[in-house]
Amino acid sequence: MTLRPAGGATDEERNERGGPAPASVSSPVPDGGMRVIRRLIAHFSLRLIVAGILLVVLAVLILYWMQLKLLDLDAGRSFAQAGMLKLIDTMEVDETGTPHFDEELLDLVRSEGGWVQMLDGQGRATYSVYTPEDVPTAYKPGEFVAYWKKKEPFPYDLAVWIRQRGGVTYTLLYGVIPEEKRLLQMVMETAGSPGPSLTLPPGLEDRLKEADATVQLLDPSGRQVASFGSAGQVLTEYSLQDLALRSVYGNRYDLKLASHYDSRTQYTWVVTIPFHEKGILAGVLKNEIGVMLVALAGLLLTTLLLFLLLSLWYANRFGGPVLHMIDWLQQLGRGQFREPNGLRGPRSLDRKGRLQRRYRLFADVFLSLRRLTGILSRNEEMRVKLEQTREEWITGVSHDMKTPLTSIKGYSHMLEASDYGWSTDEIREFAGVIREKSEYMELLIDDLSLTYRLQNEALPLELRETELNDLTDIVIRRFRTNPRFVDARIVFRPAPGPLVSRVDERWLSRAIVNLLANAVLHNPEGTDVEVSVAGDGEAESFVRLEIRDNGGGMDEETVGRLFERYYRGTNTEGGSDGTGLGMAIARQIVLAHHGNIQVESELGRGTVVTIWLRQASPSVEVVQQDQV
Repeated sequence: MTLRPAGGATDEERNERGGPAPASVSSPVPDGGMRVIRRLIAHFSLRLIVAGILLVVLAVLILYWMQLKLLDLDAGRSFAQAGMLKLIDTMEVDETGTPHFDEELLDLVRSEGGWVQMLDGQGRATYSVYTPEDVPTAYKPGEFVAYWKKKEPFPYDLAVWIRQRGGVTYTLLYGVIPEEKRLLQMVMETAGSPGPSLTLPPGLEDRLKEADATVQLLDPSGRQVASFGSAGQVLTEYSLQDLALRSVYGNRYDLKLASHYDSRTQYTWVVTIPFHEKGILAGVLKNEIGVMLVALAGLLLTTLLLFLLLSLWYANRFGGPVLHMIDWLQQLGRGQFREPNGLRGPRSLDRKGRLQRRYRLFADVFLSLRRLTGILSRNEEMRVKLEQTREEWITGVSHDMKTPLTSIKGYSHMLEASDYGWSTDEIREFAGVIREKSEYMELLIDDLSLTYRLQNEALPLELRETELNDLTDIVIRRFRTNPRFVDARIVFRPAPGPLVSRVDERWLSRAIVNLLANAVLHNPEGTDVEVSVAGDGEAESFVRLEIRDNGGGMDEETVGRLFERYYRGTNTEGGSDGTGLGMAIARQIVLAHHGNIQVESELGRGTVVTIWLRQASPSVEVVQQDQV
C-alpha cells in the first residue's frame, strides 16, 4: 500500500477517494510562465538573427552584383580598363596549359576591334585571338616596354595585365585602335588641311553615319566652325576643361572622344561617338548612378519582401495558436468544457495525440488550458451530481425529520386528549418514545453542524501525545457496550510496541466509532471485523490504523462517493444511532489531524478502510485514556 503525505491529501487524491473536487483552480506552476517567456525570447531572437543574416547575405549578393555590373559597364566603355580584369579573372587553364576565356568577353573584344595575346617569360606569344598580321608574335623586354609606354611608335593602344595563379605568371596583352581614333585618322587623311569649311568624301560620310559619329572642327578658341553629324549632346564650344575632361573621362558623358590639334593652323579635329550599350547591359544600367539606384532598389525590395514573408510566417505561427486559445477560453466561458475541434479532433493535437509543431511554443499554456478544461469539466459533473444528491439527501433528511416529529406529535396529541386517561406505565412509554425521537433529531442536527465546522476548519482540536493501541482498544470496548453492537464480531490486533501520535482523543475516537458502525451496520449479520494498529512499513514515521471486514463490499461508484456528505440519506427505520453523515465526518476528522484515509472495496470480497497518522517520538511518556 502506498503511503500518502501526512500533511493531508491533495485535491486529486481526495477526488480519487470520493471527496468532492475543489471549486477553485490551482494556480499554475510558477516556472510555466517563465518557460513560455524564455521560449518566446529565444524563438524571436533566433528568428531575428536569421533575418539579420539573410539581410546581410542579400546585401553582399547585391553589392557583388553591383560590382559585376560596374565592371561590365566599364568593360563596355573601355575594355582595357575593366574588361581585361574580368578576362584574366575568368581564365581557366586546361591540363595542356592552354588558356580558356569567357566567350561573351571575347565577343566584346571582337566588337571593340581589339585582340588578345598571352606572353610567356621570354616574351613569346603562347596564345592569340583576333590578332592582326602587323602584331608581333614575340617581344624583347625593352621593345615591349617601349611599345607599352609609347616611347616607340606602335599602331595599337596597349593594355597589360600580369597575374600569378598556381605558381605560374601569366601576362595578358590587349591591343586595340579605338573606333573614334580610327575615324579621326580617316578624317584627317581625307579631309585635307583644316579650314573654315569641312568637306568629306561620300564613303567616309557613310562610315560616320554608320557609327553615329560627329566630326567637329574647332578654331583656336575652341568654337565650332564646321561639323558633320550629331552624336548626342555634343558641345558647339569647348573650354580647356571641357575638352580635357571629355577626352579622358568620356564615360561620364556617355561619349567617346578623340581629338587632334594641328599646330600649323591651330585648328582642332574632334570626333565623338556616343556610348552604345552592349548586350550585357540593361537600359537603366547605362551609368554608375543607374547601377547603384537599381542595387539600392533591389536591396529595399528584397528587404520588404523578406519582412513581409516573416510577418506572414509569424502571423500563422503565433497568431493561429493565440486565436485558438482565445476561442478555447470563449468556449469555456460558454460552458463547453472541451477544446475546439478541427477536422480530426482537437485542433492542437496531431493524429498521435501530440501537440502540433506550431503549437509547441505555447506547450505550457496549452497544458494549463487542458488541465483547466479537465478541472472545470469534472467540477461541472460533480456539481450536477452534488445537486442531485443534495436534493435526494434533503428529501431524506426531511423524511427523517418528519418521521420522529410525527411520532412526537402523535404521542403529544394522545397525552393531551381529555377523553381518555392514560396509565403511568403508558405515559412513561410515550415519554420514552418522545425522548428517543428528540435525541435522534438532536444528533442529526449536531452531525450537520459538525460536518460544516470540519469543512470550514472551524473545529478546534486539543492535540495530545496519545498511545494509539490503548486508544483503539478503549474505543472498541466502549463501542461494544452499545446494545445495537453487542453481538458485533470485532477482533483487535494491536502493534507489538507503543505507537504514539499527537491527536485529539475525543474526535479521533468519534471517527473510529463511525467507521466501526459503518462496517457493522452495512454488512450482513456475522460479518467479521478486524481492527489493527501498526507502524507503516513504507515510512516508519507514520502509524497505520486499519479496519477490515469480510462483508458484502461495495461497487466502484459507491467507493468513489463514500465520503460525500449528500450521497446517502439517513434511515430511521434502522434505529436512531446513525445520521448518514458518519463517513464524511470520519474523513474530515482524519484530514483535520493532517492524516490521510483511503477505502478499498470489491463486491463480495469485503472492505478495507486505512487511516494514516504521523507518529510522534516513541520516547515520550504515554498518557492513558480514561474516556472516549
